[in-house]
Amino acid sequence: MKYQQKRELLKKLGTIKDFRVHTAKIIYPLGEVLFLTLFGLLKGKTTFEELHDWMEFNRTNSLFLKLFEKEKMDIPSESTLHRILINVDNNELETIFRDYFKPFILSKHIAVDGKYLNGSDTNGQYSETKHKSILNFLDKESKIVIGHRFIGDDKKSEIPAFKEELEENELFCDEGQIFSFDALMTQHEVLNKINSGKKFYIAKLKGNQKNLMNKAIETAQRFSYSTSFHQEAGHKTEGNKQVERRVDVYQNPSCNIVMHDSNFDNIQSIIKITKTTTNPTTGDVKQTDQWLIANFQQDALAFGKMIIKHWGVETYHYHLDMLTKEDAHIAYINPFSISILRSFAINLYQLFFNKYKGQKIEVDGTQTKKPLTMARIKRYCQNSDRFILDIFESS
Repeated sequence: MKYQQKRELLKKLGTIKDFRVHTAKIIYPLGEVLFLTLFGLLKGKTTFEELHDWMEFNRTNSLFLKLFEKEKMDIPSESTLHRILINVDNNELETIFRDYFKPFILSKHIAVDGKYLNGSDTNGQYSETKHKSILNFLDKESKIVIGHRFIGDDKKSEIPAFKEELEENELFCDEGQIFSFDALMTQHEVLNKINSGKKFYIAKLKGNQKNLMNKAIETAQRFSYSTSFHQEAGHKTEGNKQVERRVDVYQNPSCNIVMHDSNFDNIQSIIKITKTTTNPTTGDVKQTDQWLIANFQQDALAFGKMIIKHWGVETYHYHLDMLTKEDAHIAYINPFSISILRSFAINLYQLFFNKYKGQKIEVDGTQTKKPLTMARIKRYCQNSDRFILDIFESS
């Protein structure tokens, strides 16, 4: 049983078409290289150099010899490892990624956000190509990424990329799904497409839709008071600042539409989030307002929870940077294959965390003294191959 999930994954990785022409001469099977790379990322090896050195050190590791059913394991050179990883078919690897994690998602509340791959910036290095971006889709309930969309060096490319996902991705074909995203996606062609597909959106308003935001503010100000409101309990940040949030929702009691706009269909709710931050040292109080629109109706408490869950995609990006050092990893050419494998590692961490959140677990026969965190999962992986076996099998 300890090898069941890993053998299944290894088998799937082995189905990716190998770019190398002389397949009969291949001594480093693509599936094995990809699996070892993923295992190395789980161990905390974050660069091509670190991954290669770790593979070299583990060429006689009985775990891999048994898994690969070999008596001897050949390890590619660092340059060959790099060449293999940058030539992987991203679309095939992405398909395996989505299929692997599909059983663990509800796909009802989906956060959409793009991320620059800072290590892919070659401007001033070898060419004039700027860094590339990746569009991530996060399942809010499980807090795992359900898929990516690869985009070029233009941030606005996120918009057509998301529209294509809506058309092509079978995960986004259910009615009633709720999408949330930053202001960049608040474009009429995006929101109207979601609405026409009988799906829902919560869209942030900022300067890129200044007229729409001003119209939403003016509409809300015509109300004597909000339709519903929710005052969240205050909490302290790492800087010991006190933060409080109030959610106000404005809806039309006589019909569904709260605000008419010739470009945007079916705006049913206007949402205002007032954030108040108090500095206990200086006594300074800072208040900021954030405005959003939605094509459905809920009360302030429900909207507040949905919006907070959207911020989970930022937590995911934080984990990518802190646990796999994504921003520090240089990948000038085709950074997407290693990005998918990083997401694979973070998702496996997250699934294990979801299962044992707040618990003290057993690692190599020893009971841990502190409750589980994502950072501790990584440290346990660094120190124990057996623990990584549990990570795989728990999924």
